[in-house]
Amino acid sequence: MEKTLLAISDTFAEAPGRVLQLQHWLLTGMALITIVLGAGVLSRTSWDMSPDSFLDQGDPAMTALDEFRRQFGSDDSVFLVYRARDGDVFSRDSLQAVAALTDDFRYWQDLQAEDLPGLTAGAAAIPMAAVQEELGHIRRVRSITTLRVQESVGDSLLSRRLVPVPLPQSDADLTTIRQRALAQEDYLLAFYSADGEYGAILLQTDFGARPVENQTPVLDADNVFLDSTFADGFLDFDENAEVQEVEFQDTDMTAYINFAAVIRGIYSRYEDRLEFFPVGNPPMMEFMMESLAEMGLLGSLMVLIFILMLWILFRSFSAVLWSIAVVAMSVCWVWGGTVWLGVPLTSFVSLTVMLVFAVGIADCVHVMSAYFSFRRDGLEHHTALSKSYGKTGLAILVTTVTTCAGVLALLSSDLLPVRVFAVMSAVGVALALFFTVLLLPILLNLWHPGDPRRDASFADRLAARWNAIAPGYKWLIALVYTLAVYALLGPAVGSYILLISLLTYIVVNWQGEILDYVPRMVAARPVVWLLAFMAVFLLCAYGTSQVRIDSNMSELFREGSLLRTTYEVVDENMAGAQGMEIMIDTGASDGLLEPEVLQAVDALQQRLKARYHREISRTYSLANIVKDTNQIMNDDDPAYYRIPDSRVMVSQLLYLFNSANPEDRRSLVSDDYSRSHISISAYNTGSYQYQEMFTEIGADIDELFGGLRQKFPRLDVQVTGSMALLMRMTDEIAHSQFNSFALAIGIISLIMVLTLGSMQGGLMAMIPNLIPALLGFGLMGLLGIPLDTDTLLMAPLIMGIAVDDTVHFMTHYRIELARSGSISAALGGAIREVGQAVMFTTMILGLGFAVMSFSGYLGMAKMGFFGSAAIFVALLCDLFLIPAMVMIFKPTFGVQNADTTITFQERTA
Repeated sequence: MEKTLLAISDTFAEAPGRVLQLQHWLLTGMALITIVLGAGVLSRTSWDMSPDSFLDQGDPAMTALDEFRRQFGSDDSVFLVYRARDGDVFSRDSLQAVAALTDDFRYWQDLQAEDLPGLTAGAAAIPMAAVQEELGHIRRVRSITTLRVQESVGDSLLSRRLVPVPLPQSDADLTTIRQRALAQEDYLLAFYSADGEYGAILLQTDFGARPVENQTPVLDADNVFLDSTFADGFLDFDENAEVQEVEFQDTDMTAYINFAAVIRGIYSRYEDRLEFFPVGNPPMMEFMMESLAEMGLLGSLMVLIFILMLWILFRSFSAVLWSIAVVAMSVCWVWGGTVWLGVPLTSFVSLTVMLVFAVGIADCVHVMSAYFSFRRDGLEHHTALSKSYGKTGLAILVTTVTTCAGVLALLSSDLLPVRVFAVMSAVGVALALFFTVLLLPILLNLWHPGDPRRDASFADRLAARWNAIAPGYKWLIALVYTLAVYALLGPAVGSYILLISLLTYIVVNWQGEILDYVPRMVAARPVVWLLAFMAVFLLCAYGTSQVRIDSNMSELFREGSLLRTTYEVVDENMAGAQGMEIMIDTGASDGLLEPEVLQAVDALQQRLKARYHREISRTYSLANIVKDTNQIMNDDDPAYYRIPDSRVMVSQLLYLFNSANPEDRRSLVSDDYSRSHISISAYNTGSYQYQEMFTEIGADIDELFGGLRQKFPRLDVQVTGSMALLMRMTDEIAHSQFNSFALAIGIISLIMVLTLGSMQGGLMAMIPNLIPALLGFGLMGLLGIPLDTDTLLMAPLIMGIAVDDTVHFMTHYRIELARSGSISAALGGAIREVGQAVMFTTMILGLGFAVMSFSGYLGMAKMGFFGSAAIFVALLCDLFLIPAMVMIFKPTFGVQNADTTITFQERTA
C-alpha cells in the first residue's frame, strides 16, 4: 500500500511538467469548450420548480393527478383574495370593482393596450400580444359576481345570479344580497369571508393540463353537451364513453412568472378600492424566482468574501484570480452541459454550485498553501509547483472520489430533480479536480507570485504598520471600528463583519502559534478531548433523532415578508391557501347516480370536516349539489338537505341541476357520471401534519367505500392534486436523503479504509466527518426547528467539506508515517502543514457560507447558518479530535517498527 500511495503522489508531482508541455493546446481546447457551454448557460437555461417535475410520469401520484386533469382539467389555480378598503365586499363600490375585474379576466380578448398602461407602457413594457397569450391560460373565472344560487319555481329549478346584473341601486337590495350570500354555506370562505371584509376571485388555469400538438381536452371542447334524453327517470349515456387520453405539455417556470405578472398588472388597476393577496402556483413561482435572484446576489457576495479571504490569507492576486477561475470553469461546464442536454434546472442547482465552490476552493487552497510553503523554503517556481502537487495530489483525488460517492448515493431517490442534483454535483466536483490538475498549473505558470521571502505585498506593509501602533491606540481603533460597523450595517450584518474581522486577525497573525500549541494541548489530555467530542457526537445523534421533517410553505420565508403575510391573511380570513382533490372513479357509467355512492361521498366529507377542522376549512362535491337541489325542490325544507335513497330521484335532481347550471355540473362530474371528485380547501400547515392526515384519510376512504367494491369492482378513490403531490415529494426527499446519507457513510468509509490500508484508520477518519454532518440536524432537533426539503440536502454539502479536510489530514499523516516511521513526526507534520490549509479553507468557506444566512428564503438561510457552524466544527475535529485519537490508539497502518513515542516541542522562530 505504501508503494501505491507513493506512486500516486509521484504521478501527481509529474503532472504539472507534463501539462505545461501541452499548455497551448489545453488552453485553446478548454477556452473553446467554455465558450460553447457558457453560451448554453446564457441562452438555454430553463427552470422547473413545480411539484410535477419531481416525480416520474409513471409514479402513482403523478398517474392519479394526470387522470384528474384529463377529466376535470387543471387543479392549478390562482386564489386572488382581496380586502375591501371600505370594509365591506358587498358594498356597491366593492361589487362594482369586483364585477369589472372579473369581466377583465373573463373577457380578456376585449382588453386593449390603453386599458393596461402599467403592463404595455414603460421600460418593462409587455407587448399586448404577449399579455393576451398569458391570459389565454385562464380556463374559468369565478367570483361573487358570477356565483349562481338555485331556487325552485313550481316544478322547475332555476339558477339565478347571486349578484344581479345590473347591480341594484338601493341599500336595502344590497343588504338582501349580503344576507343571501352569507346563508350559502357552500360559498362561504371560498368567495367571501364571514365578516364580509374579504372576498376572492378564483382563476382556474390550464397549467399542467394544456395538451400538446393542439389537442383539445374533452372538458373544453365546444361541441360537448349532455344528452338530454330522459326516459324512465334515468339519464341516458353512452355506455362505451371513455376518458380521452391526452398528453400534457410541461409547464415552464417562466410561464407561471409571466402569468403572475400579467394578472397583477390587471388587478393593480383596482387597488384604490381593493387590496390583493394572491396565492397559488403562479404567485409562488414568482416569489421563488425572486428568491433565486436574491440567492444570486448573496452568492455574488459569497464569492466576494471568498476573494477577500483568499487575498488576505495568501496576499497574492494571482492566487485569488486563478482559484476563482478554476471554480468558475467547473460551474460553467457542469451547468452548461446540463442545459445543453435539455434538462431543466431546479432550486437544487444552488446547492450544486455551493458544493462545487466548496470542494474547488478547498482543492486550490491546499495546492496554493503547499506551493507558498515551498516557495518560502526557497524553491523556484517549477520545483515548488511539482512538489505541491506531489504533496496534495493524493488527498485531492481521494476527496474527489469520496465526495462524488457521497452525492451519487442520492441516485437511489425516486425524485428526478434529486437525481439530477446528484449527477450534476458529482460531475462538478470531478471537474474541480480536472481543472485543478490541468488548468491551475498553466495559470500559475502564466502569472505566479514572486518569492515570498523577498516581495513585501501591500498586505504585508499594512500588517507592519498595524503592528507599529501602540496597544492602547489599537484598542481605540477597534472600538471605533466596532461602533461604526454596527451603526452603518445594523446588528446582524455588523456582527457578521466583526466576526470576519476577528477571525481573520487571529488566523493571519497567530496561525503559527495556534498550530504549535494545539498538539501540545491535546497531548496533555487526549482522553478528555476524545470524551468531549464523543459527548458532542452523542448529543448531535440524539438531536438528529428528535428532528421532525416538516415543510411549511409560508414558513419558508421570514416573518413580515409579502408571501408569508399573504398566506397568513388567507388562512385567517378565507378558506386557506391550499387545496387538494379526492378523485372518485366508479369504473362504471352512471355510477355516481347510485345513492349509496353519493352517501359515501357525503359521509367522507362530513368526517373530514369533523375530524380535521384545524386543517380543512371546506369541502365541495356532487353530494353538495344533490343535497342542495333536494332541499330547494322540497320547499326549502332543511329536512331534505340529504342524499335521497332513490336512484330515480338522484337522477332527476341532477337532470334539473344540469339544465339550470351545466357549467358547474361539468366541473364536478364526467358526462357519463362515472367519475367525480371532492374539492377540499385546507389551511396552510406543515408537511408532517399533512402526511398524517393523508394516511388517516386513506383509512377513512377504505372504511366508507369498502362496502361498495362488490357492486363496483373497479372503484378507485384516492387523494390527488398538486398539494398532495408536493407532500409526496417532501416525504420522498426525506426518505431518500436519510437512506442516501447512510449509504454515503458506508461508501466513504470503505474508500477511506482502502486508501489508508487499515480498518482502524478508516473508522478514525469517519468520526470527524460524522460530527459536523450531524451537527446541523442535531441542533435543529434540539431547538425544535423543523427540517424542510432544502435543509435536508445540507448533509452532502457538509459531508463533502468535512471529508475534504479530514482526507487531507489523514493521507498526509499516512504518507509521512511511511516516510519517517514516527507517529510523533507524522502527526506534527500533518498538523503544521495541513493545519494551515484547513484553517484557510474553513475561514473562506465558513464565512462565505454564513452570508446565505441573511437570505429571506429561510431554507437557504438555515443552510447558511447551520452549514457554516458545521464547517467550523469540522475544523475543531481535524485539529483536536484526530490528534487525540492518534495519540490514544497510535495507528501505524501496517508500518513496521514505527516509533509510537509522542512528544511535541514548541517550534522556534
